[in-house]
Amino acid sequence: MNEYKITNNVMHGKSFAFPMGNADFTTWRQNEDTGEYWMKFHFPSGKEIRLKVTEEELNDIVHNWTNVNINFNGVKNELEC
Repeated sequence: MNEYKITNNVMHGKSFAFPMGNADFTTWRQNEDTGEYWMKFHFPSGKEIRLKVTEEELNDIVHNWTNVNINFNGVKNELEC
């Protein structure tokens, strides 16, 4: 089950909500034991929002935020457009 929803370009979860355009950038790292990703949205204030997501959810979030699909090409910790 997703830890988030995206509605009208606003991402929200149990303890957060933000317009996706307010985030400066995002980073993620794969947990090699589970295959899941730890994802962070970074904001100008220095605050972060952290999520644990699947590869499919990661692609969904990045696509909704940037209109770009992720192509991992075997590299699990960076975005290739």
